[in-house]
Amino acid sequence: MKTKIINNPQMKSSLFVLLINVLLFTNAYAIKPQREYAAKPDVIGIRYQEYKIKVNDSISLNSWACLQDDLKKPFIIISGGDAGNMANSLGQAKALYESGYNVILYDYRGFGESSDFKINPAMMYYNEFSEDLRKTIDFVKARFKSNSIVLYGLSMGTIVSRINLDHDEAIKGLILDSFVIEPKLVVDRIAALKKNEVLLPETAVAYAQTNKLNLKKPVLIFSGLKDFVTKTDDYKGFLLKNPDSKMVTWDCGHLQCFTSMEEEPAPGLYMLEVNKFVGKL
Repeated sequence: MKTKIINNPQMKSSLFVLLINVLLFTNAYAIKPQREYAAKPDVIGIRYQEYKIKVNDSISLNSWACLQDDLKKPFIIISGGDAGNMANSLGQAKALYESGYNVILYDYRGFGESSDFKINPAMMYYNEFSEDLRKTIDFVKARFKSNSIVLYGLSMGTIVSRINLDHDEAIKGLILDSFVIEPKLVVDRIAALKKNEVLLPETAVAYAQTNKLNLKKPVLIFSGLKDFVTKTDDYKGFLLKNPDSKMVTWDCGHLQCFTSMEEEPAPGLYMLEVNKFVGKL
């Protein structure tokens, strides 16, 4: 376990802007992990603890826990997208932490400093990533005794988060940014846009079917009106089946709601919606 913090406001600010511009728009539409971290939470002034989460005898995950003094505050577990590593989510982590939440970031196997995993870069996701989140949830429960957990998924991470909604009663709801509700639709759109072949695990059809049901837990969806991969219209049936859920739209593209909506004075419009959602759980 490591604990680090820096106190140079000018360095924090400039590097944070760099992170926003370089990292947060990174999206490959197929798996493209990076091993090296462009930054860690101390760069943006957040004290953190680093943990290795054991999945099994051969797999462990690297994680960063950004903790409040009050561990009874909700824990938000961030599941990142298909490219880079958990450093790509530091902008969201900072906003969540400064809003008073305990924030957990983790790397899927094959990403960052987590254990090796053979990855076909043409795959959209692996079922094993869902196991990684499941073990992360178990770790948070055991280590911090939390009974208030929110799963927050970004693009590919929305699949991972959605699959784990019912894993534990401590999970109170989902925040899904650029929600992949029907993987085959996304594959077809990527093929049309980028002429790339993207592969899916066999379970993708069953996953899509579960999204046609009432989930019995609330979901907050962020959707860009200019997103040509995960489209706003995709969620109409889901919202009818899940009346306790909500969709927030913005005039932006895939995974751009956070940076676009947070341009307003702090907390920006994105975090205002998150705070309202979590406050009702």
